Amino acid sequence: DEALAGESQSMNLFTALNNALDIALASDDTACVFGEDVGFGGVFRCTVGLRDKYGSERVFSTPLCEQGIAGFAIGMAAEGATAIAEIQFADYSFPAIDQLVNEAAKYRYRSGSMFDAGRLTVRMPYGAVGHGGLYHSQSPEAYYCHTPGLKVVVP
Repeated sequence: DEALAGESQSMNLFTALNNALDIALASDDTACVFGEDVGFGGVFRCTVGLRDKYGSERVFSTPLCEQGIAGFAIGMAAEGATAIAEIQFADYSFPAIDQLVNEAAKYRYRSGSMFDAGRLTVRMPYGAVGHGGLYHSQSPEAYYCHTPGLKVVVP
């Protein structure tokens, strides 16, 4: 297997995410990464250096509006681009739950398979801040795991 034959490198989760985003941007000219504070590297620094490397049209910060981030990402993916949206903390995805559950998840089904938002990725760090439990450390991925049309991936 070619992937197993190459050199490997030990990485922490932050470095692995940054590397994966770098690979996605390098290999797909339609890929864009966006979200709150993403342009300067994000609160967990997972997008550090990507705006300098790929430009502010492909790696950019958005306003503090999770519904807008999700809606923009769904529209982008529906038009054929690879949309990689970041919700700063998974807890903040609840204002966007209508967009994610009722639009992204059902888009292909609703259109009779004529359209889809399959090139959509929404990255949501969860459970990361031990001292901010009320709004920064919830783990809502179970809600999304039980939504037909969405796939949840946890490293």
